[in-house]
Amino acid sequence: MVVYVDILIVINAAVNYAVLLTADKLLKRGIRLLRLLAGASLGAIFSLIVFLRIDNVILLLLIRVASSAVITLAAFGYKSHAEYLKAALMTIAVSMLYSGGFILFYQLFKPPDMLIINDVPYFNVDPLSLILLTSVIYLILLILIKLFSERIKSTVVPLKFAVSDKEYSCIGKLDTGSDLTEPFSGSPVIIVDKEVFSPANDTPCRIIPYTTVNGSSYLKAIKADTVSVEHKPITKQVYIASGDIHNGSYQAVINPDIIR
Repeated sequence: MVVYVDILIVINAAVNYAVLLTADKLLKRGIRLLRLLAGASLGAIFSLIVFLRIDNVILLLLIRVASSAVITLAAFGYKSHAEYLKAALMTIAVSMLYSGGFILFYQLFKPPDMLIINDVPYFNVDPLSLILLTSVIYLILLILIKLFSERIKSTVVPLKFAVSDKEYSCIGKLDTGSDLTEPFSGSPVIIVDKEVFSPANDTPCRIIPYTTVNGSSYLKAIKADTVSVEHKPITKQVYIASGDIHNGSYQAVINPDIIR
């Protein structure tokens, strides 16, 4: 079977773009188009390893890990070890979902030729058909993400946290519209109504800038000693910010990254 370089690169670039775009939707990073294109292009270039004769499984694994690391870095950048690892793992997970979609397509329609060389799939179908298939998989995943997000968006849960050895409890809302993080560490932030929690004037605080449709401002936040959401302890670092919630059903807005 003849493998055409131009078809290989175009197909892999399109698939990598969809994978990175889906991962970005799940991570809610909002990465720029140029970064997406850079990551997808690098992925297409790395697909050329189909032309290498590699019999060593460990060497092939190292090449795949290195290529994934470079693609993740190009697309998502680097803020911290935790954020980078999170982006890498999400990209790998989404890649596996797309691979499953392609395998299902192959099982259902039995395209005449298909190769997997050095862990790189190659379908001998016209690029437009495979790009359309990738688009269909992307739309299906996007619908699932939307449905999952809507389920989280309507969820109110018990929230408990401790700051400076003092414990607080209230009802919080897991809101996919809240992606507030502490700018230096990237740690997620919970906004709690001032009537529940308000730091003393002389307490050292972190300044959390934010932007809404009404303009930009900032909140004062303190790193929590402990946090539990729906009676489940949270192991990651979380900051508690004091703000105005103005809602009778809940007194805190929780960044859903805290429970992911």
